[in-house]
Amino acid sequence: MMSIDGLGQRLGGRSWVGSLILALLVISVAASGSDWPMWRFDANRSAASPDELPEDLHLQWVREYPPREQVWDDPLNHDLMPYDRVFEPVVSDGRMFLGFNDSGKMVALSTKDGGEIWRFHTDGPVRLPPAVSGDRVFFASDDGFLYCVDGRDGELRWKFRGGPSAQQVLGKKHLISAWPARGGPVVRDANVYFAASIWPFMGTFVYALDVETGAVRWVNDGTSAQFIKQP
Repeated sequence: MMSIDGLGQRLGGRSWVGSLILALLVISVAASGSDWPMWRFDANRSAASPDELPEDLHLQWVREYPPREQVWDDPLNHDLMPYDRVFEPVVSDGRMFLGFNDSGKMVALSTKDGGEIWRFHTDGPVRLPPAVSGDRVFFASDDGFLYCVDGRDGELRWKFRGGPSAQQVLGKKHLISAWPARGGPVVRDANVYFAASIWPFMGTFVYALDVETGAVRWVNDGTSAQFIKQP
């Protein structure tokens, strides 16, 4: 079994910062042929794959993108909430899925040669890693929606708004939902789970949706708003 920490040791302790150098991740997935369908591998966030990496790793390809710009400006929140500091791709069926927090899009790359297969644009930054189940890719956007697209061609299957209305605010130079979807999706037992909103007094909504249709299985609508003092 290879964990994220173990991979870091094999790669000389290097961290994934600044501009994206996808080569490090591609080495692992291309060499083993296994998938990494969610952030930290699975719904348990275990950060470990059951597959072993070969002893000799070889660079497959490299793609570079500009450094990420975190949503929160102050240094304290940079440390406390680093979720959009770097790219955090997931991999399934020979495709790498990558969200962009500067242009509001999800991109699929070939793990074989790094070529772009498709791109899908949203109306807000995509700050959190997607989740893959079968041929479906799920990802949340600051526009307040959870999207489900076909992993093969990027066609929209369905989308679901997490907030109670279409109200918008200005956030980090983008016009976003007053309830941005910043609870990254998790898939388990034919359900996809995600959350919308970042301010308790506005209501924080947590959903379980059917992966096929986007129908609501349950929502915390009875406990979503908490009127507490904010700093």
